[in-house]
Amino acid sequence: MKTIKVILFALLLLLAAWGRCAEIHDAALAGGQAAGLAYALGFSTYLFHTDQYAANYDICTDGQGFIYISGNTRDRNFPATAGAFQRELHGEADAFVVKLAPDGKIVFATLIGGSKREHHTRITVDGDGSIYLAGGTHSPDFPVTPGSYDTRFNGEGEWAGDVYVVKMDPAGSGIVWSTFLGGKVEETAGGIRIDSRGNVVVAGVTCSHDFPTTKGAIGSTFAKQVSFLSKFSPHGDALLFSTFLGNGTGDMITGLAVDRQDNIYATGYTATPDLPVTANAMRRDLGPGNDHFLAKVDGTGTRLLYLSYLAARGDVSAVLFWADPDRLAVCGSTAEDGFPITARALRTVRRGERDCFVAVFHSSDMKLEYSSLLGGSEADAIESVSFLDPDTVMVGGITTSANFPLTENALFSEFPSWEKTFNNTFWGRRKSFVSVIDIRNGRLLYSSYLGACFHIRTAADKGGSIAFIAEAGQREAAGTTGFPVSENALQEPPTYLMLGRLILNPIPVESNQKTGRNK
Repeated sequence: MKTIKVILFALLLLLAAWGRCAEIHDAALAGGQAAGLAYALGFSTYLFHTDQYAANYDICTDGQGFIYISGNTRDRNFPATAGAFQRELHGEADAFVVKLAPDGKIVFATLIGGSKREHHTRITVDGDGSIYLAGGTHSPDFPVTPGSYDTRFNGEGEWAGDVYVVKMDPAGSGIVWSTFLGGKVEETAGGIRIDSRGNVVVAGVTCSHDFPTTKGAIGSTFAKQVSFLSKFSPHGDALLFSTFLGNGTGDMITGLAVDRQDNIYATGYTATPDLPVTANAMRRDLGPGNDHFLAKVDGTGTRLLYLSYLAARGDVSAVLFWADPDRLAVCGSTAEDGFPITARALRTVRRGERDCFVAVFHSSDMKLEYSSLLGGSEADAIESVSFLDPDTVMVGGITTSANFPLTENALFSEFPSWEKTFNNTFWGRRKSFVSVIDIRNGRLLYSSYLGACFHIRTAADKGGSIAFIAEAGQREAAGTTGFPVSENALQEPPTYLMLGRLILNPIPVESNQKTGRNK
């Protein structure tokens, strides 16, 4: 039973959505909504091996189009660069951070970890290029800095230890500050964001009864497994607030965002039947199967402004993204027949075993402005979301549907039955996709398959181009993934990690698009 419990916890955490960069991308799509969008393959490469167990990773972009990825790896040939903070593995699996130029060249690559194992790393960057990480660690000697909030390791359980929160310099060569966060049992991170004052907001899940909560917190009563929200000072030396969100019978935050007024938005998985839903909730009762919640908390962590059950009978993870003017996109998957649908929806009736959902709220009053289903005849799930402009939403995810809706200009439109992916005997074939939706007119502007993979994360830059990172399969897995590999690839398969960038409306297409070789 102990082994089964560990496996189930690992699977639950592995499926959790992973945060994205807090940059607000409001670029105009010149002529895009009138004629649809065109994307070309800028670069696509395999990289290195990640951790075999719960190999969670994350991706974001900055204002100049640089790409940042994080995760955990046990690859002793990790391509650490000269001057990196840590160049060799210290434990069973260490966290990593890699910065890449828009053309796919590595700017820096570093490891960070202790003598045991790190996992579930989230990443974001600020306007100065400083990098912020949150993740989980089993390592009592994880590199924390003197004077930070908590320099003593608190404990570990079967599947996790403490949360770590780190600020790195823009060159990836040093730690500005680093702290533990946790209790005696176990916890891990589900997101990290920076507010307008430079404070650091961290979300995740804990199974520790003594996890630190602060005076005036929304929730401080622990039950079993509870989501948490915590905010640190800009220097990492003070815990400004820390609160539970929910009643703790089975909750997990998998998506996190912060608006310009420092309000905090969270979504995730819940099995708790008595969440403290607010009067303006969209749904007040727990749905069947995996249900999801959506919450809005004020910047002090003392007022719950909105809490609602959201979408039932879906995949574990849900994701969200906030952008001006007061737009909040929340996405995931559902098999709930009563999921609310608005006018101009792409699809109003569930088509498959589990469909994607795309919901856009007016964040000031949390009114639902747009909601639609998206998918084919099998199982589909959104794992990333961004706004390209206030009326244009980009989503990336996973599908097992050979008839997932694609546009005529899709880069890849085939769904080969011979592709074999990570742990194929358990998960079956899983194809990744990227789709762009015009929510004002209810149109699918762009939709394409990518390769077969276990999970994919996407991040749009301010010009509308899309970076992606995917767990493309273990070295031991038979078969191929079908991911395109560009001529300037850093590494050929097989590895766990696949990384690339789709360029929006390149001019001319012929001079920018690389010849892809499916691997």
